[in-house]
Amino acid sequence: MKNLLLASTVLVASATIANAQAVTISGEGRMGIYAVEAPFGWFWSQDHELSLDFNVVVEADHGLTFGAWTEAVMSSGWPGTAAAGVFSGSRVWVESNGLRLTFGNTDGAINSFGTAIGSCGVGYAGAGLAFSGLCLDQGLVPLFAHAEGDLAPQAMISYEGANYAIAISNERGVSTEIAGQYTFGAITVAAGYSDVADGAFVVSGHYDAGSWGVGALYSAVDTGPFYVDGWALQGNVDVYGGTVNAYVGEVLAATTYGVSYGYGLGGGAELEAGVERAENGGVDVTTVSVGVNFSF
Repeated sequence: MKNLLLASTVLVASATIANAQAVTISGEGRMGIYAVEAPFGWFWSQDHELSLDFNVVVEADHGLTFGAWTEAVMSSGWPGTAAAGVFSGSRVWVESNGLRLTFGNTDGAINSFGTAIGSCGVGYAGAGLAFSGLCLDQGLVPLFAHAEGDLAPQAMISYEGANYAIAISNERGVSTEIAGQYTFGAITVAAGYSDVADGAFVVSGHYDAGSWGVGALYSAVDTGPFYVDGWALQGNVDVYGGTVNAYVGEVLAATTYGVSYGYGLGGGAELEAGVERAENGGVDVTTVSVGVNFSF
């Protein structure tokens, strides 16, 4: 009887451990200072945030993999931006041989696979405050969805090959996006189209030489009454053990530019400082940030 009880306990424990192996927790922590200079003078604020990503992956039969994700964010920064353990919307997917179907709080096709140069934002948090989404959002409306926060649910089908990816996504009653990217050697090109408003598109390219890289992007949206376009040039180069990132761009006839320097401290931690200047509503705004972020 004791042996049977012991065997049962071992089996239950083994099953629990096996299930636990399908759950992983990763995330990012950061702490730093933002300062903004505008016509009313300088304003500064401390900023800190902890984000935890909860990922679940289950290997099923017939080569199928099921997964799910959600994120909890604890932060305190600019007035009105504090969050105490706020969970994002979740997403769930099924995948087989590079083909994936995703439901829920997921990036759209364009933000997932339709740009080659990523965000133009600078600073220790990876994005400035003024036109932080210049590359994707046009500084006008959030054309292409980001997965943080609690977005309206989307459905997306994507396929990733060895050096290319394609996707189509739909946010019910809002928009449908189609996008793709292709890498040959050191060059990556990408493009995407959305039927939001009267149509929007984005094309971009990036050259990665290892220790340095350059990229360019052009995007436009037809809002009906008027046509808005924008462009961005981005570059990065390794300097003194760290990396300099810089960009310049224009949207709504307003120019914005920024530069930042990041230095790895080891263990997934990085010290970064950046400055960005943008015209926002006809007013020049300068944003400065410095801080440390680490991933785990």
